[in-house]
Amino acid sequence: MKEITKKFKNNIKYDLSKIGDVKRLLFFDIETTGLSPKNSNLYLIGSINVDNDTVIFKQWFCESLSDETAVLQAFFEYAADFDTLINFNGDGFDLPYIRECSKQYYLFNPLETYKSLDIYKEVRYLKKPLGLERMNQKSLEEFLGLYREDKYDGGTLIRFYYDYINSRDEKLLHLLLLHNEEDLLGMLKVVEMLSFVDFFNSDFTLSDVKKNEDYLTLYYTCSEYLDYKLSIEDEIFLNASENKLILDIPILKSELKFFFENYKDYYYLTIEDYAVHKSIGEFVDKSVKKKATRQTAYIKQVAEYIPCFNTDSVGEIFKKEYKSKEKYINLAKLDFSDKVFFREYVIEMLKQFKLLKQ
Repeated sequence: MKEITKKFKNNIKYDLSKIGDVKRLLFFDIETTGLSPKNSNLYLIGSINVDNDTVIFKQWFCESLSDETAVLQAFFEYAADFDTLINFNGDGFDLPYIRECSKQYYLFNPLETYKSLDIYKEVRYLKKPLGLERMNQKSLEEFLGLYREDKYDGGTLIRFYYDYINSRDEKLLHLLLLHNEEDLLGMLKVVEMLSFVDFFNSDFTLSDVKKNEDYLTLYYTCSEYLDYKLSIEDEIFLNASENKLILDIPILKSELKFFFENYKDYYYLTIEDYAVHKSIGEFVDKSVKKKATRQTAYIKQVAEYIPCFNTDSVGEIFKKEYKSKEKYINLAKLDFSDKVFFREYVIEMLKQFKLLKQ
């Protein structure tokens, strides 16, 4: 078994204390010759932990297939000082592989009691809103501006490993170790994706409002900090950076309808094309009125409107027709000092962008 230790300067931007005691956090990644320990081998485990301004990087490498138990035991011994494992798809692959491998060798696996933070599971819901084609680690690294020296995939590395144990070619060893090293160093970058989760799931306070002919712009201050600039263009424009979120909401200038829920208490006036309460409608000639239905119990209003998604906190919701899915608020009736409403409003907007973790 070969053991490698390196030290790097701590350049992690994400506040790891949000996960737990930083000195008890251990990043890890494994390399194997296949997907199942029943017909493949684990040949490398890498880990990273943080000690103040220093990142401590370690690798345990199988110089031969018979080193597998020694590598596992060495990693378990080192992991004894930690209680939380940070990984990328480790819940789906690395941890189950280690669990089954340990059973095969009748080894006690202390990792079973550890907490696991799988970065992939935490951020995968962001694929669509961030416009990402793939959610593998390398794609996320490139999204965050990190590009690798390593150019090989796992399948190619399996062949390299078998070639290495037969030839002891140091160039092959370098490539095997480099891939795992960049996986781990890349994980220190990809953990910054959690800042998107923190930012959009935090508290927002309306700080300013501006209006022009076409847009209502809402400026929010966030309780979390986003060290990236994010712009999403849809019907609504969203810009986020630092502790600020800006929503540019298109203004609809139109005639829309407000539908009364208690439609049985209304008459529909056929000539005027709107509904009145029966207390008033009883004085109207029978020839120009009908009992209102859900579809005809409305009044019409020409105004400026903005989209609305949370109908619970809004007094009047306007629509084009009764069955229309799109709902609107009359802009003139908004109270911009209502902090509770605008906090709920931005949450509903973020749900529409799929930016909130469900």
